[in-house]
Amino acid sequence: MESAKNKWLAFSALGIGLFSAVLDGSMIGIALPQIGQRFSVDLSQVAWISLVSTITIVGILLPIGNISDRIGRKKIYLAGVIIMALFSVLSAISQNFTFLLFTRVFVSVGAAMRMSAGLAMVMMIFGDKERGTGMGANTTTVGLAAISGPIFGGILVSNFGWTSVFLIQAIISIPVFFMALYLLDEKVVDGSRRRSSGKFDYLGTLFSAAAFAVLLFSINTGIRIFNGITIALCFLSVAALFISFFYVESRSENPILDLSLVRNKDFVLSISTRLFGFFAGSSLFFLMPFYIQLIKGRTPEEAGFLIFPGALGMSLTASVSGRLSDRFGQKPFIISGLIVILVASYLFSRFTPSTPNIVIVATLIFHGLGMGLWGSPNGSQTVSLVPRHLYGSVSSIINLIRTVGMGVSIAVASSIVTISFVSSGIEPNFSREVGSAFSPEKIEAFMNGFSTTFIALLIICLIAILSAVFSRSGDRESLG
Repeated sequence: MESAKNKWLAFSALGIGLFSAVLDGSMIGIALPQIGQRFSVDLSQVAWISLVSTITIVGILLPIGNISDRIGRKKIYLAGVIIMALFSVLSAISQNFTFLLFTRVFVSVGAAMRMSAGLAMVMMIFGDKERGTGMGANTTTVGLAAISGPIFGGILVSNFGWTSVFLIQAIISIPVFFMALYLLDEKVVDGSRRRSSGKFDYLGTLFSAAAFAVLLFSINTGIRIFNGITIALCFLSVAALFISFFYVESRSENPILDLSLVRNKDFVLSISTRLFGFFAGSSLFFLMPFYIQLIKGRTPEEAGFLIFPGALGMSLTASVSGRLSDRFGQKPFIISGLIVILVASYLFSRFTPSTPNIVIVATLIFHGLGMGLWGSPNGSQTVSLVPRHLYGSVSSIINLIRTVGMGVSIAVASSIVTISFVSSGIEPNFSREVGSAFSPEKIEAFMNGFSTTFIALLIICLIAILSAVFSRSGDRESLG
C-alpha cells in the first residue's frame, strides 16, 4: 500500500493524462459545426467524428484489457500516449473528411489504451478500502476536463480554427508521457495482474470488435434509413456476431472476456445500469453546441461558456459521492443521480428557441449534478463485485460500457434530428449555417428532433433506474 503522498502523486500522473484525453473529446463537440462547414458535410455525417472514435474504442477495449494484463498496464498506457499524440497532429493537417476520420481511428486506439490501463492502475493505487475515493477522483478529473473543454475549445475554434483542438492534444501529451514514466511504480500499478503466457484470443478479439462496431453502425444508419428490412438485417447481424463471440469465448483457453462475469447477476445489473445511464445522459453535449450556435445564434466561444456549467455540476458531486459511497454504500447515490437525469431530460425536452440563457445554464448544472452523483458509485459498485486479478478486464468493461452508452446516445440523437429534418422536406446540411442562426423552418425541424430525443432518453433513464433498484453492492469479502 502506497503512502498518502505517493498515492496522490501517482494519481496526478494518471489524472493529467485522463484530463487531456477527455479534453480532446469535449473540445471536438464545439468544433463539429465548423468541421461540417470546412468539409461540406451534414449533421449525420459530421457525427461520425464522434462515432468513429466510439466504434474504435469499443472494438478494442476488451482485447486491450487482456493485453495489459499480459505485458503490463504502464507499458500499454505509455504507448497509448504516443499513438494519441502522433495521430492528433495528423488529424490537424487533414485535407479531406475521409482522412480525418482515418486519423481519428488511431487517436481512439491510443485513447482506448490509456482508458483501460489508466483506470486499472487507479484501482491498484487506491486499493479496496478507498475504491470509491479513487473512482470519485477519476470522475472529478473527467468533470474538470469537461468543464475546460467547451471553454478552451470555444476560444481555440473562435481564434485559431478547428485544427487547434487536435494540436493541443499533441502538446499536452509531452508532459503526460514523462509524468507517467517517472511517477508510476510498476510494482504497484501492475500488481495482482494475471500474467498469462497462453495463446492470445485472436478470434474472440475479432468477433468482439465486429459485434460492437456493427451494433453502433446499425443504430446510426438503421434509424436514419428507417427501412424495416435494412434494420432487421443489421440487428440480425449484430445478434449473430454476439452469439459467435460468446461461443468463441466459452471455448477459449485465455478469453478476453471472463464469462464468469456474465453469469454474475449483480455484475450484469450494475453494468446494465451503467449502459443505460450513459445512454440517457450523454447526447446532451453533442446536441447543445448545435442548439446554442445554430438555434440561439451564438459564437463557438459563447457556446463554450454556456455549456461548461453542466460539467461543473458533475465535478462538484463526483468526488463527494465517491467518498460517501465508501461509507454508506453505492446504491442510494446511483438511484438519486439517475432520478436527477430523468428530471433534467424532461426539462431539456421543453426547451424552445427563446429559452433564456439562465434557464439553459441552470438545467445544465442540474443535469451535471446528476451525472456526477451516480457515475462514481456505479463504477465502485461494479469493481466491488469482482476479484482483484480481473481488474484489468473489468476496467476495460467499465470503459467499454460507458463508451457504448455514449456512442449509442449520440447515434440515436443525430438520427432522430436528421429524421426530423428529412420528414419536413429539409436537407440536414449545416455547412452554410455556421456563424448564423437557422431559418425558421430549420429551427422548427431541429427543435422537434431535439425534444423527441430527450423524451426518448427519459424512457431509457427509467430502465437505468430499474436496473439500479434490483442491483446490490458487492461484498468486500468476495474480492480475491
